Amino acid sequence: MEDNKKSKLPILIIVLAIVLVLSVGGVYAYFSARATNSGSQITGQTLDIGGSTLSISAQRLVMNPTTTPVSDNLVPAVFGASPTEITTTEVNRALTKQCSLDGYTGCHVWKITASTTQTVASANIRLNLNVATVTDKDEWAYVVYTGTDSSSQTVLNKGLINSDFGGTTTTIDIHNGAALQANTPAIYYVMVYLNNTNSVQNDGVTTNTTNETGAYNGSVVLEAMGGEVKVNFLDIAADYITNLYTNAEKSTATVNNITYNLAPSVNLMNDRHASMSTDINGGDIRYYGANPNNYVWLGDTFTTDYTYTSNGESLTRTAGSKKLWRMIGVFDGRLKLIAADPILTQSLSWDTSADAAGENNGMGINQWGPSGSYEGADLMRLLNEGYTGTNGSLYWNKSTGTVYTGYNNATTADVSFVNTGLSASEKNLIDSVTWYLGAWDGVYNSGVLDYSDDLYTAERQNSTLGKICSSGNYCNDEVTRTSSWNGKVGLMYPSDYGYAVDLSLCTNGLYGYTTYPGDGTGYDNANCKTNNWLYNSSYGQWTISPHAMSSYAAHVFSVWSNGILDYRSADSSAGSGSCVRPAVYLKSGVAISGGTGTEADPYVLSY
Repeated sequence: MEDNKKSKLPILIIVLAIVLVLSVGGVYAYFSARATNSGSQITGQTLDIGGSTLSISAQRLVMNPTTTPVSDNLVPAVFGASPTEITTTEVNRALTKQCSLDGYTGCHVWKITASTTQTVASANIRLNLNVATVTDKDEWAYVVYTGTDSSSQTVLNKGLINSDFGGTTTTIDIHNGAALQANTPAIYYVMVYLNNTNSVQNDGVTTNTTNETGAYNGSVVLEAMGGEVKVNFLDIAADYITNLYTNAEKSTATVNNITYNLAPSVNLMNDRHASMSTDINGGDIRYYGANPNNYVWLGDTFTTDYTYTSNGESLTRTAGSKKLWRMIGVFDGRLKLIAADPILTQSLSWDTSADAAGENNGMGINQWGPSGSYEGADLMRLLNEGYTGTNGSLYWNKSTGTVYTGYNNATTADVSFVNTGLSASEKNLIDSVTWYLGAWDGVYNSGVLDYSDDLYTAERQNSTLGKICSSGNYCNDEVTRTSSWNGKVGLMYPSDYGYAVDLSLCTNGLYGYTTYPGDGTGYDNANCKTNNWLYNSSYGQWTISPHAMSSYAAHVFSVWSNGILDYRSADSSAGSGSCVRPAVYLKSGVAISGGTGTEADPYVLSY
């Protein structure tokens, strides 16, 4: 295999799993199926087939080359004299090199496995590959073969994708209608690569520029016993980001006695669950640094121009432009996102309440989710479904209404979320998960115990919650604090902000993510905020986490516009308060269907 290192191509990786289950009902069986992607299309009829179970899966093989590729994107490669003449010898040479040469990725290999618990006389496995999104389609190639994960034995099909498939409907039956034997899997391998034409293909040139970008996709269909299951080839987004981290070269950084693995080439790090007892690659994967390529689009666009100040400059999202999110990282197989922009140009109260005769002297209650008769924080009710009245589900419903904006239940009427609220396409991708509501009760401005790992641990414990005081005008609510909340739309954690910094450049605690030159605090590392993509100099940002104090039950953590993480009273509003950037977890089957992650070319996610 020979790589042309002049071009590294963004691709669409295929990862899917299909399980087709046929069960007996009386003397008849019914056709049913389950698949990981909602793009699956299931058709069939009621059959008497004796309770057989059919399954088909396709997974990308993980390559572990001696030299880790700088990117998982394909570069042009030469396999034999031409794609139509490739033999098992060339395939095995590529497999021996683990689809890698000189630090670049030259091919992807997918393993398709079909099986049945009852012998089926005839079955079809129809493969489609598609390069419709590539301007120059002529050099994308494939080979189908049988063998093992590490070697090929027989080449079945080979050639150029566009010539042999030509679109989304043309398929090749790689099983050729043969039988499926009971409990004996039929296994096929598909290798995809970009044929090297020895022409100039790097970015910015005027010759053959269209070869340098593109993505392949496709589908696999199992047909047997009168029914079929089709799943589109899509890259499961969480797996793709995880692979970016796994395949990149690592460096380490030690902060507060914990050593972390960083992958600088892709701006990803592993938080090892904030503990040295966790394997260095055993935690959650997070984006870090000044401006990583973690932009995503969930299908919504701005309906009118939206202008606000960002990092000291006026920024306008024009009508029709993509409404973007950014990936915080991968957590338990799900992507966690945060809105790229605040949802209003003004600040909103996290929560507010009645005056001294009511709860906490009008400063609000620092309990995010419902508890007993308490519906939950004002922001929670604004962002999530099922609420009415002031703040009631306005963001969730993409609607206009009255919102809370300050002390003692102060409100502002006719506030619109028509432009920035959640669309149907966005809501379809969001999962309901458990959010942690553990509180921090440290003396925060002392700079003691305020590192990312300390906050990560505090967020997930249930011994200290938002209310540790017992009396006084600022501690007179009767709401029982909870350690978690199950819901869809929340806010970032303080630890999300902490781990978004480049830990190789910033070793301060989060109260020190700022610059105070000459005041004796020692917080003079400008890298802590300039190398943190979640920081914005133009506005503060609410987090979901309460801060517990001996005399107050209304304090919540906020990222301030000077870079520090500190507490505010929940009622804080415009001028002293924080903007709102909603955070969500996506469903585990969400897939990447395009894009490269930059702001100009965000990842396109679908489900």
